[in-house]
Amino acid sequence: MAKEIKAIQCPHCGSVYKQELRPGFYKCHNCGTEYFLDSDDVHVYHHNERPAPFQSSAPPGNQKLPVYLLLGAIASIAIVYLLSSLFASKTSGSYVNTNSAYKMPRMYGSSFVYMNTNTGDPVYLRLGTDQIDQGNNKSRKEFHVQFNNAMTGQLIADRIMTNQNLFDSDCSVTFKAYSSELIYAIGCTNLLFQLDTRTNKLTEVTQKVFKDFPELSSGVAKVEFDYSKAMIKVMSNEGNSFYYFPLVKKLVSNETEMGSLWKKLKDQHYFEFSTLEEDFGRGETEQLIEVNYSRITGQESKRDLTPDRKYFDPKILYQDKNHLLILTNTTAGEEPPVSVQYIDLNSGKIEWALPPNRYTLFSVAKCKQGYAIEYRKDEEADYVHGVFVVSPSGRQLHDYQLGRSE
Repeated sequence: MAKEIKAIQCPHCGSVYKQELRPGFYKCHNCGTEYFLDSDDVHVYHHNERPAPFQSSAPPGNQKLPVYLLLGAIASIAIVYLLSSLFASKTSGSYVNTNSAYKMPRMYGSSFVYMNTNTGDPVYLRLGTDQIDQGNNKSRKEFHVQFNNAMTGQLIADRIMTNQNLFDSDCSVTFKAYSSELIYAIGCTNLLFQLDTRTNKLTEVTQKVFKDFPELSSGVAKVEFDYSKAMIKVMSNEGNSFYYFPLVKKLVSNETEMGSLWKKLKDQHYFEFSTLEEDFGRGETEQLIEVNYSRITGQESKRDLTPDRKYFDPKILYQDKNHLLILTNTTAGEEPPVSVQYIDLNSGKIEWALPPNRYTLFSVAKCKQGYAIEYRKDEEADYVHGVFVVSPSGRQLHDYQLGRSE
């Protein structure tokens, strides 16, 4: 009777990748658990021989006796098989699970929250790598982009990215929104992606975006976001630098042209944390400055929106012509709780503030429910992360929270 060969899996995580420390003792490569095989727990074998025909000189008695013996033997075999199966199923759970294939959890990297411009709902986009076991100690990677509704947690789509460079190099991907419908991402320093905010798709568009510019006919060596201007820095394979403006689809080759074009595109009214010119060099902390800019004259006027406030490491979380969200540390101490605040654009007063918390905030999106804010907590909270959604009045509507390995 042939022996059944079964994979030895880690009793803690189920991985089949292991190192034999000594005969019968193993260490899991995935989680580090050491385990051993109990010889009484691997298999139970039964060997049955048909007894030799009974020889007797006595005349036959009950003619049905052989039938009863046969039925009894069959019943005995069935009982033994049933008992051995039950014993094996109970004990194997403590050591080796041979009935189910273990799948490594997805390893997530970059993420971003945005508003689906078709539904108005907030969407949490995450990029991750699946390790696919192909047997014979071989595996391959699949790079996925996953979309979840941040209000409900419901999975919208889980798409496989076909660009080999991303998962061969384990590249990080960064995002920048130029408008609610124009969002780009950069991966592996030279790959440009565009996010379709209606259909929830992330597509590589490097060649598509730059194909009409002869200056880049040699190919793109590097792309980089400029976070102070609505442009992308581009370097060709020949080592020449350019500036690309996605909102008008124009490429310029020098700083003079770049400055001239930026003045035509620059917002007329916005807020920033900086210092007024008359306070520069006096060691003053950053203030919330309102900037009015004339595209016709190129002149700027500035005013301190909150002259009586003192900020600690403040940041602009979100702004448009009618709304302003800021983030500021609550004290001057090291790594204090932070506060999310909604500021009145006219008076500079705090309209509402979320309770101080210890987290790092990343992308923010305006949505039909209010504001969706991506966050991650530190080791004390076991690195939980996700997106919380706040109403326009500052009431938290939902917290789509995920665990460390989710």
